Amino acid sequence: MKTLKNKKTGCLLGVAAWILIAGGTYAEEKEDDRFPLGCHDTGYKKQLRILTLLPGAAGERNSMYFIYNKLPESVNLYHMHDDEQHFNVYLNHKLSSKRWAVFSTNEKKVKFICTVADRHLDYGKIIDCNDALAVCEYTKVKFGLNNRGNLWIVNGNTKNGAIREVVRYGIIPAY
Repeated sequence: MKTLKNKKTGCLLGVAAWILIAGGTYAEEKEDDRFPLGCHDTGYKKQLRILTLLPGAAGERNSMYFIYNKLPESVNLYHMHDDEQHFNVYLNHKLSSKRWAVFSTNEKKVKFICTVADRHLDYGKIIDCNDALAVCEYTKVKFGLNNRGNLWIVNGNTKNGAIREVVRYGIIPAY
């Protein structure tokens, strides 16, 4: 009789633990698509399926962008050069599903075109960046002397993981 009671208690505790873990994971996923605190919906435009980052429009010219992939599949961001940027390095990136990436730039304007995998096309099928990505900008950022320029600081992480990586990299996102 006593072992039956212990088995029931153990089973109930196991179910309760599973519910807590599953509920916590769901809550984290639900909150993960919101912008981080202090990150503003500014400094970019989405037009003609293209994402254009405009760092100097709302704050310092050296800005940091958090970019979230809303799609259930990976999105490729291909850097588009203007006539004046033909000597610059391409800043192409692949962002996994439901993940955050962080991009830092000091250019006047940076353009990306978005694609998803398509086995019939080498670079994928072009999609509207507006449908695929959520973008926000930290307009007041404290960069270390060696952290300036154009680079992907975070390749793909959860929102909290991306914030931790940015701080570990030596960049302080100010509000």
